Amino acid sequence: MAVGSDIVTPELVGKHQFDELLDPSFDATHYAHELVRSRDTMELKADKISSIMTDLSATSSSLDARMRATVLGTHEQILEQVLGVASVDVTLEQVEDQVREIKQYMHALRTKIRVPYEQALEYTRQARNLQLATRHVRATSKFMQLVRRLAVQIPESGGRPDYALAALTLVDIERLVDTSDLCGIDVVDRALATEVTPRRQQTANEANEMLVGGMRRQHQSDVGSGLQILFNLGIISNAVDTRIQASIAALHTIITGRIDPRALHIGVREHNARATAIDGRDMVGIDTILWTRQEDMIDAVLASGLEVRVLERVLQRKRDVLRVDARVDASYLDVVASKLGDRVLALWWTKVVDTIAREIHASCDESSVVRQILTNNYPRLVQLFLPRLEPLLAARLGGVTSVRDLQSSVASVLISDEDTGCAGDVDLAQSPNVRYSDWGMRVLWTRLLSVFEAEYVNKAASRMDDSVSRCFPAPPPAGLVDAQSTWAQRHNTKSDELQAVSTVPNRKLVASVVRSVGTELEMAKSDARLCTMVARAATRAISSFVATTKDRLLSVMDNPRVVDPCAATAHPMTRSVIGLINCVEALRVGISELCQPADQPLTAPAQSVLCTCRDELQTFIDAQSDVLLDAADRAISQALLDVDNSSLWSHAEHALQWLQTQVLEPLDPRRSSRVHTMTDSYLTLFVHTVCVTMPLTETAKLRLASELPQLEFACSQAASTMGVRVTGDAYKSVRQMRPLLFMTSRELAQVLGERSAEWSSVSELDLLNHVVCRVATEEEAACVPHELLGCSRREWLGCVAGSEFVESTDVCRNKEMLHLWDTRNLSASCRAVVCECLKRMLEHKLADDLVALIQAALSMK
Repeated sequence: MAVGSDIVTPELVGKHQFDELLDPSFDATHYAHELVRSRDTMELKADKISSIMTDLSATSSSLDARMRATVLGTHEQILEQVLGVASVDVTLEQVEDQVREIKQYMHALRTKIRVPYEQALEYTRQARNLQLATRHVRATSKFMQLVRRLAVQIPESGGRPDYALAALTLVDIERLVDTSDLCGIDVVDRALATEVTPRRQQTANEANEMLVGGMRRQHQSDVGSGLQILFNLGIISNAVDTRIQASIAALHTIITGRIDPRALHIGVREHNARATAIDGRDMVGIDTILWTRQEDMIDAVLASGLEVRVLERVLQRKRDVLRVDARVDASYLDVVASKLGDRVLALWWTKVVDTIAREIHASCDESSVVRQILTNNYPRLVQLFLPRLEPLLAARLGGVTSVRDLQSSVASVLISDEDTGCAGDVDLAQSPNVRYSDWGMRVLWTRLLSVFEAEYVNKAASRMDDSVSRCFPAPPPAGLVDAQSTWAQRHNTKSDELQAVSTVPNRKLVASVVRSVGTELEMAKSDARLCTMVARAATRAISSFVATTKDRLLSVMDNPRVVDPCAATAHPMTRSVIGLINCVEALRVGISELCQPADQPLTAPAQSVLCTCRDELQTFIDAQSDVLLDAADRAISQALLDVDNSSLWSHAEHALQWLQTQVLEPLDPRRSSRVHTMTDSYLTLFVHTVCVTMPLTETAKLRLASELPQLEFACSQAASTMGVRVTGDAYKSVRQMRPLLFMTSRELAQVLGERSAEWSSVSELDLLNHVVCRVATEEEAACVPHELLGCSRREWLGCVAGSEFVESTDVCRNKEMLHLWDTRNLSASCRAVVCECLKRMLEHKLADDLVALIQAALSMK
C-alpha cells in the first residue's frame, strides 16, 4: 500500500520516523522484507513493527476526524454560495426586462425625432435651390441692367461715349459674371458676345490711344484720363508695362549698332566724301562721328524719358476715390510698383542704361580707338548725360527714384565715400540739381561710367607720375659717370660740385609738375567725384616726389661735412640740400595756389585733399630745414657758451656766416619765427658769457666791447634775410652791455641802486654775475668765486648761470651749498648761489667802492 502526499498532515510532517514512509517511492513489500532481514532480534523487530502500526492507526483515526470536520464546514459555505448565485440570477433577469423596455422607448422616441428632421432637411434643400434660382435671376436681371447702362454710356451711334464710367460698368459686369456663374445662360452669353466684349475692346483701345497721345504731347490730362480708364478696367499694370517695354524696344532699335566701329568708319567715309564733293573743308574724324551719334542717342533717350516721366507723375497723383475698400494714401503708382517690382521711371531707366552700356562696351571691346576716345574725354562723356538728362536724373526735380532706394538705409548706398573719395551727396558743377546719391546717377555710374572713370583717373595719375619722374631722371650709365669725372679733373672741377648739379631737379621741371596737376584738376573740375579722385592721384604723385627728395637728402647728408657750420670751406652739396628743399617749397606754393584758384574754386572734398597735401609738404619742409638750422644753432650756441675760450667769437662768427650765406639766403621757405628765436637766444647767451667772463681785464673789456656790435650786426643780417628785425629785450641787453663794461664800481653801484627802466633789459642774474666777476678781477688773490664756494670753475658756472653753460648737470654738490640749491627752481637757486658768493666776498677786506658795489647788488630787487 502506497501512501501519497495528498494526506500529509502537520503531525506527520513533524515525525521524522515517517519520512521514509511518506516518500512517493515507498514500497511496503520491500520495506517489510528489509525489516525482516535486519540483524535485530525478533523481539526488537516485533516491537518496532507494533510501534509503527500503532502510530499508523492513530494517525488514520485523526485523519478521518479531520476530514469529517472539513467536509461539514465546507458544505455550509457551499450552500451559502449557491443561495447567492440564485439571487444574482433573479437580479439579472430584472435588469434584462428593464433594458428591453428602454430599447422599446428609445425606438419610439427615434421615430418621433427622425421623421421631422428628414422633413426639415428636405425643406431646407428646397429653400436653397429656390435661393440659388432667385440669385441667378437677380444676377441675370442686374447683368441686363448693367448691359443697358453700358449701351447708354457707349452708344452705337450718336452721342459722346463716357469711357471712364463705361470702364467701371465693365468691371462690374466682369465681377458679376465671375462671382455669379452665369455661364450657360443664353441671354447672358449673347449679351457678352454682342454688347460687352466689343465695347470693352473699344474702351481699352481708346484708353491706350489717350495714354500714348498724352505721353507724346506731355499732356497730363489725357494721360490721367487714359490711366483712369485702364485702372477701372483693372489692366493698368499690364498697360503701363506694355508702354515701358514699347519705349525700351524703340530705344533699343535706335541705340543698337549706332556706334559700332564699322558703322562709324562708314559714317566718316560718307561724310568726308560729301565734304570733298563740296569744298573739302568739313572733313571729320571718327571721334566727331562718335560724339555726334552719341548725342543723337541721348536726345532720343531724353525724349522717351520725358514721356515716361509724365506717365509716372500722373500715376503718382492719381488715386482711387470711388471704391470704398481703397486706401486713401495709395496712388496708382503704388499699385503699379507693387506688381512690376519698382517705379515706372526706375525700371525704364535701368533697362535703358543697360542697353547703352552694352552698346558702348561692345564698341570699346571691338575697337581700341573708341575706348581711347571715351577714356581720354571722360569729362565730356559725363557732360554727354549731364546737364542734358538732368530732368530725368535729378530726384529733387521729379527724376528717377526707386522703391529700393527709398527703403534702403544710408549705410547701403551703392557708391560709398571710400570708393569715390567724396561724399555721396555732392553736386556736379554742370548739373547742380543732380547728386551722385540719386538713384538714376547711381545706376548710370555703376553700370557705365565707373569703368571709364577708373581708366581716366589711372591715365591722369600716370601723366602726373611722368612729370614727377622727369624731375628725377635715372642715373647715367657707368661709362658716362667716368667721362664726367675725367672732364671734371681736366677742368679743375670738383666731383662734389658736379654731383650737386645733378642732384637738384630743374625748377622748370618742378613747375611742370604743378602745371600737370593744375591741368588735370581743371579738366575734372566739373565733376566733384572725379576732381577728388584726381586730387588724390596728385597727392600720391607729390608723395612720390617728396619720397625721392627725402632719399636724396639722406644720401647727401650721410656726409657730415655737408651740414658742418664749423668747416673751413662750405661743402658744395650744402647748396644741393637747400635746392632740394626749395624744390619742395616751390611745389608747396603751387599746390597752395591750386587750393584756391581765382576763377572757379574746386569742390570742398578736392580742396580738403589738396590742403592736406600742402600741410604735409609744409611739415616736410620744416623738418628738413630744421636739420640745417639745428646744426647751425648747435654750433653757434656751443661757441658762445665756451666761456674759457678767448676766440669764441671767431667760431660763432664763422657759424653765423655759414647760416646766413649757405642756408638763409638761398632758402626759399620763410622761417622767420625760428630765425628770430635763434638770434634772440644768441644775444642772450652772449650777454651771459660777457657777464661771467673772468678775469675782466681792460683787454677783455675791449675785446668784448668790439664783439658785441659784431654779434649784433651778424644777428641783424641773419634775421633781415628772413625779413625779421632784431628787437626785444635780448637786443636791448646787448646794446646796454657795452657802457656797463666801462663803468666804474661807484657808477655801477649807483646803477644797481637805482635800477631804472633804462637798465631793465639786463637780467638781475647777469648783473649779479657781472658784479662777482668785477670784484674777483680786482681782488684776484682773495675773491675767486669757485674757491669761495669750494667747487671747481665748471661747477660754479653751472651754479650761477644755469644749465646753458654745461652739457651735464655737474653743478655744485658740496655740503655747504646743498641748502641753497633747488632743482625745481633754477633761477632762484642760481641767484641764491651768487648772493652767497657775494656775502663771502664781504668777509674779506675789500675797497670801499667794492663793498658799496656788493651791498648794492645784494639789496637789488
